[in-house]
Amino acid sequence: GTLAAELARAYAAAHYFVTIGHREWLFGVGQSAQDIERQLDAGSYLFITAWNPPSKAASTVQNMAADQLLQQRLRDGGYRHHSALGSNAQGGAVEYGWVVLDAPLETADAWAREFGQAGTLYWRHGEPVRLRMLYSCPPDLPHDPFIDWA
Repeated sequence: GTLAAELARAYAAAHYFVTIGHREWLFGVGQSAQDIERQLDAGSYLFITAWNPPSKAASTVQNMAADQLLQQRLRDGGYRHHSALGSNAQGGAVEYGWVVLDAPLETADAWAREFGQAGTLYWRHGEPVRLRMLYSCPPDLPHDPFIDWA
């Protein structure tokens, strides 16, 4: 349970950026993403990465190969997507991923599991950004209104 709790805390505190045109826009768990929603009109938004599954340290080559496969999934499904990244508050631990528009939650969860991810960000238009953890909630973790446990 502790790993899940640590990861949830780290993801909830992380900074996320999506590239729209030539600008990067910041978003984060528990915050409104109105700036992004104004430009990327969709019913739902997903941030997902294929990088560094928590179960095993991955090399850059492995990360890039996994990302290529994820991009293929997005293209095959016909999903609009924009380049994005997550980092810790200090700008380190960068992981590259995608903001995907209008992907059903079941599909998002299936991709997260396929690529060994512990969590994604998923939110509906007009609502704060939510963290979705692909674990069951550790019993000792204080309730966070912006974290869902799949």
